[in-house]
Amino acid sequence: MPAHPVQDPRVLAQRIENAQAEQIDRTPISSRQGVPALRVAGGRALFLGPRSSFSAAIGVGLDGMVGLSDLDRIEDLLGQGGGAVRIELNPFCEPALSGKLGARGYRVERFLQVWYRQPTPVPPPVPGVEVRPVRPGEELRWAELFFLAYLGRPAVSEQELAGGVGIVRTQGNTCFLALQNGEPRGVGVVSVTDGVALLSADGVLPLYRGKGMQLALIQARMAWAAEHGADLVTASTEPSTASQRNYEKSGFRCAYPKLVMVRPPFSSY
Repeated sequence: MPAHPVQDPRVLAQRIENAQAEQIDRTPISSRQGVPALRVAGGRALFLGPRSSFSAAIGVGLDGMVGLSDLDRIEDLLGQGGGAVRIELNPFCEPALSGKLGARGYRVERFLQVWYRQPTPVPPPVPGVEVRPVRPGEELRWAELFFLAYLGRPAVSEQELAGGVGIVRTQGNTCFLALQNGEPRGVGVVSVTDGVALLSADGVLPLYRGKGMQLALIQARMAWAAEHGADLVTASTEPSTASQRNYEKSGFRCAYPKLVMVRPPFSSY
């Protein structure tokens, strides 16, 4: 079975973007305050708090035109509390959407690359690294490690740490630890939506990077995805990073690039 299934590129993008939006939509973050997702032209705008980088519109414009009134609704939702408004674009969105955003004061925040492959065959395990799902009672340890390894800093409050624990407890998420000599050094998440296994939150403590731990996390989650019936595995990285190289080593191919555009908070003008 080939590692890279042949699919219509737009259909592939719709499946991947939906899996990303669904994973975020399921996460029980208290700062969301019960605000439902806004569905617009094949995508979703998701508000997780005014300072959350995960508050964003994902996949909008994949299924039709995004009108100016739609952008008004997205900005009303994501701009609550004076926060920045982020909209993620991919090559299969409405072609005129980037121009509409530019006219409204959006700028490029960053570029991403989206990777994909089938879950099998899984490469051989990385020697010296144990990777396994989180066990009962390890939720807080995973959350602490998530902030240090993935975000590069400790949690700044009990509320923020509770949000990390919420990731572990989110329905549909399976959180993994990477261990060396029995000590946890890295984290990762996998969730499946309509056959698409999304790998996210890859993080390794700085002192232990470059030792194959992320590679081991990728491959263990691929094996999990295969066992749970996924036909597609996907992840996103920034370009020219160690994460990109590890996904390429694991047989992933770039499905498409993404552009994150942001309207800064009005207070920053």
